[in-house]
Amino acid sequence: MRPDALASTPTATAVDPAVLVGRRPAWAWFLGVAVAATGVYLLLPDGAVQDALYVAFGLAAVVAVEVGVRRNRPARTAPWRLLALGTLLWATGDVLGSWYADVLGVQTFPTPADPAYLLGYGVVAAGLSLLIRGRDLRRDRASLLDSAILTAALGVLGWVLLARPTIEGYSDSPLAAVVAATYPFVDILLVGLLIRLVTTPGGRSRSFRLLVTSMALLAVADTLLTALKLMAWGSSDALDPLWLLSYATCGAAALDPSMVALTAPSRPTAVRFTRLRLVALAVAAFVPPAVLGAQRVLGLPLDVWAVVAGSVAVFGLVIARMKLSLDQIQTANAEREVARVALAHQAAHDSLTGLPNRAQVTYLMRGALGRAQRSGAVVGLLFVDLDGFKQVNDTLGHAAGDEVLVTASHRMQECVRSGDVVARFGGDEFVVLLEPVDEEGSAVAVAERLVAALTLPLVLAGGREVGIGASVGVAVAQDGAVDPERLLMEADVAVYRAKVAGRGRVEVFDTSLRRELDQRHRLQDGLVRAIAAGDLELRHEPVVDLRTHRLAGYEATVSWPRPDEDELGRAEILPVAERSELVCDLDSWALREAVRQAACIPLGSAPAMLAVPLSGRHLRRPRVLEDVATALRTGELEPSRLVLVVGAVDLADDPAVIGHLEQLRATGVRVCVEGFGTHEGPTDRWSRLPVDLVRFDPEALSGGPLRTSLLRLTVETAHTFGWEVVGSGVRDPDQLAVLAQVGCAYAQGPMPRRTIQAFAGSSAGHNQRATAGGGTGRDQR
Repeated sequence: MRPDALASTPTATAVDPAVLVGRRPAWAWFLGVAVAATGVYLLLPDGAVQDALYVAFGLAAVVAVEVGVRRNRPARTAPWRLLALGTLLWATGDVLGSWYADVLGVQTFPTPADPAYLLGYGVVAAGLSLLIRGRDLRRDRASLLDSAILTAALGVLGWVLLARPTIEGYSDSPLAAVVAATYPFVDILLVGLLIRLVTTPGGRSRSFRLLVTSMALLAVADTLLTALKLMAWGSSDALDPLWLLSYATCGAAALDPSMVALTAPSRPTAVRFTRLRLVALAVAAFVPPAVLGAQRVLGLPLDVWAVVAGSVAVFGLVIARMKLSLDQIQTANAEREVARVALAHQAAHDSLTGLPNRAQVTYLMRGALGRAQRSGAVVGLLFVDLDGFKQVNDTLGHAAGDEVLVTASHRMQECVRSGDVVARFGGDEFVVLLEPVDEEGSAVAVAERLVAALTLPLVLAGGREVGIGASVGVAVAQDGAVDPERLLMEADVAVYRAKVAGRGRVEVFDTSLRRELDQRHRLQDGLVRAIAAGDLELRHEPVVDLRTHRLAGYEATVSWPRPDEDELGRAEILPVAERSELVCDLDSWALREAVRQAACIPLGSAPAMLAVPLSGRHLRRPRVLEDVATALRTGELEPSRLVLVVGAVDLADDPAVIGHLEQLRATGVRVCVEGFGTHEGPTDRWSRLPVDLVRFDPEALSGGPLRTSLLRLTVETAHTFGWEVVGSGVRDPDQLAVLAQVGCAYAQGPMPRRTIQAFAGSSAGHNQRATAGGGTGRDQR
């Protein structure tokens, strides 16, 4: 590929085109044939045949690149086409050099082959640049500067070791000196592009390695040729295999299918400043002064201006690299700080509404109460619970529910002062921190504004209008006398009273509520101890089968007999327990104890139905599945005998409850809905609920023919959905008769023994004594 080499050692190898289209891997066949042809080339004598084989190598590489492009179809063909064109220009230079040397016998320099060679270098450099540009979409300036530093250092060495001595050797011919000196610099340009290609991110495929090998062989052969000429070496035949293999590996790189990945954009990755890269840059930075020092020590002519220019270039690039590194560090620190602030904001704020979350508002409350303790100010806290939100969420979907929450948060922010805090406490619950307030009346006024604002209709994005409301509990702290948890609990108790009193209203935590809260705390603490000590008991309410006139089973409800105090039934215990996870422990104890007692009843008189009520809070927790399974497994009770009693409101309002009940029914457990007929009427959605029985209070529907007709219609509706009906609250034979008349399957209630005996006969009476045992609960006493 060098004109003065062509005079003595031209080129070779004709490759059969069949090799290029043969079976895979074509690149391996091509490279194998090229290696064999190189051996043949070395055995041929100098002359036209050897030159023809040399030219054939270049032309075969051009054909291989074109075939590889057509077969593998890379996304970008321009880089490969430029590599093929550059190789073709080199082959043209080989032809011209062989013609002048072997045919015309002209031994001159430069020849017409030199423009073809030098133009070929430029075209190949353009192809490599396009490859680099396509792989590095991020425009990695760090790698670019690193490559430039190494290239500048090599430029200094190239000038001192190759270019300047070459120019001096052609002092009688300026044109020859310029052309000869150009070759080392175009080789340095290729080496610089090669370094840039190697340092770009992306995979290192076989095609990538072959192409790098091709360019490296070319640069090594050219550099060695220049060095041999300076040493007045007579022949460069030993370098011909390097050029030939450079052609071969370039063609093989295009034939390999992985060439497609070579032209594809690489995935952005972080540039690692490795130790090898640091050493290379350090060596490059010391090249110019080292060259000058070596020349001075060896007594050689000093290339002062060349070294100065090289030093300025290298150190200018090093400074640019340092600035880029500092900029990257500053950018990384800024991004890290932005990420830290964003994470801190996310940790302290609700992702949907952007309001402070529970943890953040507790922190803000602690600060406000601390300031109030020092200044004697009054701090107000409003606990806002949205009314009707679950219906919107269930009927219109969670997207509509989210829109309601966002709109509600905006309205609440408009109702308070700029220094007050509106926070999302969880679900459809919000809190408003007022700091400071003049008096309790000021906090109440803000609460009333909130209720009025949230009662106004909401228009969703789709144009649909929905209505919600709000219940607000107000708690006030004078002089910061309470902690945040206590103040939150006081506001929570107040909002609970507001919801019980009818919703859409404001309640203030006052002396009576404080007594209620203190009593609740005492009851909670006592209930925890009672569960741990086993001081609770079960009360049993019989269930009779209206079709067979026999006792069908009973419902077991928890009771708490307290020494020296009134006994509390489930109705009194539940409001205290269900405001925390304590209710789950209570339900779990009742399940285990009821199943244990059922297992102790003799087999002949054991009830077919064991009903146990569960709270909505417990049903929402995944632990309910394990609690029921543990109770059945421990008591060895058939799952079909266990009936879980669920409130209609809990079943209709919470998808989690429905999912857990579906899993329980899959095990054989039955589900009874309590309060059927007194809540939302049956719809198509009810037919898909996990229900086996429904239960209602006949007293709510009794009293005259019209009430009886309504009762009959309710029972028929339940039968339409495939449910059996249980009438609860039964106390006398007349109610039993009415329930049997309208088609109820079961009746349940605190019935005296005489009622059951009159209805079921003496056999059933014996069964009742065996099962209901020591009473039927607080309602019977």
